[in-house]
Amino acid sequence: MTWLLVPLLLLLAYFVRLLVLPPSNFPKNIPTIPFYVVFVPVLTDWDQEKVYQHYFRAKMEKYGAVKMYFGSRWNILVSRPEYIAQVMRNNDVFEKSGNNEKIPHAVVLEYLGDNIISAGNERWRKYRKVMTNSILFPDTLSMDGHLARLMSALDQKAQEKTAMVVPGFLQRFFLACIGDCIMGCNLDTEVAGQTILARVRLLKRQIFRPMFMTFPVLDILPIPARTRARVTVQEFKALLRRKILQERSPETALRLGPQLARAVETGDLTQKQFEDNAMISLVAGHENPEMLLASTLYMLAKHPHVQRELRAQLQLLGPDERPDLPLLNAVIFETLRMYPPIGQLVNRITRQPVRLGKDIVIPRGVYVGIHSLITQRDRGHWPDADDFLPGRWGRTEKEVMQSYTLRKSRCEITAFHGRNRACLGEKFALMEVRKCVVAILGRFRFSLDPAWRERVTPAGPIWPEGLSLLISRLADGDEEAAD
Repeated sequence: MTWLLVPLLLLLAYFVRLLVLPPSNFPKNIPTIPFYVVFVPVLTDWDQEKVYQHYFRAKMEKYGAVKMYFGSRWNILVSRPEYIAQVMRNNDVFEKSGNNEKIPHAVVLEYLGDNIISAGNERWRKYRKVMTNSILFPDTLSMDGHLARLMSALDQKAQEKTAMVVPGFLQRFFLACIGDCIMGCNLDTEVAGQTILARVRLLKRQIFRPMFMTFPVLDILPIPARTRARVTVQEFKALLRRKILQERSPETALRLGPQLARAVETGDLTQKQFEDNAMISLVAGHENPEMLLASTLYMLAKHPHVQRELRAQLQLLGPDERPDLPLLNAVIFETLRMYPPIGQLVNRITRQPVRLGKDIVIPRGVYVGIHSLITQRDRGHWPDADDFLPGRWGRTEKEVMQSYTLRKSRCEITAFHGRNRACLGEKFALMEVRKCVVAILGRFRFSLDPAWRERVTPAGPIWPEGLSLLISRLADGDEEAAD
């Protein structure tokens, strides 16, 4: 038996080496994040900020790139702005590669599919042709009605005088807006006795389990919970497609849902591509602005002097002037810098050997990603990087907007950014967040719930985990609500 045991042990050692160490052809002149770091969020109570400070910050500020295990493979993560610019500029070399190529067996692929955000260049051009105008030019007439319902829910919560768990209140607003304003269907409704919102929450609970996100290869196994999750995703995507088709009308012809449906009829898209892109629009279109607003409220609650100053300045302006207030945009941009909703994005693959910068040689077929939290907290580019300082963006409307544009062009701000692959929904998302901040500050004051444990999420999107606020109406004659 010894003759059989030895080769088995050698084979086991080989596979362990493949798992815990980067491939031998990876660049040797950048550091490696230890393999075990993937288990830290699962086995400890550390959040992403603590993991970043302990394992990533010093190495990435010094070298600008590291080797890191994520998504059942070794990858290269870059943070230095000039490296990021090179990656984003050269789409043919660092081509976008979605989950259909990276993890074809994963449940998360079933969820998001092959879509406009992560598709390779050829399919991306096809999707962009169909989807661009609907996203860039939304119909926002219904947004004020959805905002009024959000304010009513907040008002009721303020009267209860109990702590408010923020995410539970915000998601309905953003889901309704992406449905009516961009997709052209009502997502603030029930289907077969269950709201769309409840169905979306069920999907997220089933899909985003830490161990399966860290090791998506496990989805190959016939695990009952993952099989159920896959079926639930398929049913929801079919439901969303049917809903879009049922509510299609001449009035919504230019909205995203009907445009996707028309592309199927003309043969430009398949039914699966319709479903995948409708799904990513729903998910990204409501989650990203929801997370940004929650983080903005967190910052304003944590820094009450900024909350008071912003409210005071807003009260001096008319309704049409408020969205352009320099301090309002500076607060949102500074929050976006400190807490980018999508922190880590590893969705590009090298299609040929390439030299990153002067001396980092990356072989063909390696996944390369960016981490917005690391780049946007880099002390080499951001003085007092860990401090919330809205004033760093400027004092006038022109200064603030020019600073934001310049920082993006330098790849020092990477949230929403991607050069020609930049987020099409950025303008709409920022508009939603501005309107919400203006409305909330005009009617309420809020502070952090002392019982809330201050921390961000342990993995995935970055925002304050379970943020809980104490909220109250502004008293008459105190800080009056803006009209």
